[in-house]
Amino acid sequence: MKKNNNAACITAIFLVLISIIWVSGTHATLKKVTATKAPEQKDITTTAAELKAAPSYKYNPVGKPDPFKPYIVDEISARKKLEMPKALPINPLQRAGIEQFKLVGIAGYNHSRIAMVTDVKGKFYPIFVGTYIGLHNGRVVEILQDRVIVEETIKAEAKHAKTRRGAIKLRKEEGEVIP
Repeated sequence: MKKNNNAACITAIFLVLISIIWVSGTHATLKKVTATKAPEQKDITTTAAELKAAPSYKYNPVGKPDPFKPYIVDEISARKKLEMPKALPINPLQRAGIEQFKLVGIAGYNHSRIAMVTDVKGKFYPIFVGTYIGLHNGRVVEILQDRVIVEETIKAEAKHAKTRRGAIKLRKEEGEVIP
């Protein structure tokens, strides 16, 4: 039993020493933490006071390049614009020349006339003043009682453009009288 007693005493002493070391270690770290926190708070307040006293700076981007804008994209997009072929117009009236359209009828009064034309396929299209028609971006300028006046801009050379006026006439049927 003496061996057990001796072993129990040694274990108890060992545990007491470990607990003393542990308590003294946590107490020392608490002193270090409180000691380091106090100067940090003083530094923060002095830094804030110094920042308030410092003059404010404003960035003026005038005359400076945008650092976030890529330079290569501008060059590539400029090249693509030069190389891109002209897309087909959305309007089916702009896919054929004005001589290929047949004027079927005109309705309305002097200021608000509407004309109806057919294309080669036989499809009917209403035309108003300002409607685009023809291959050369022609525009309906005037609708008269018996014809539609179309004004087209034709580029003869690279810099010079000519304006040409054309008319689509109303064809009368046999025995029909146009007022």
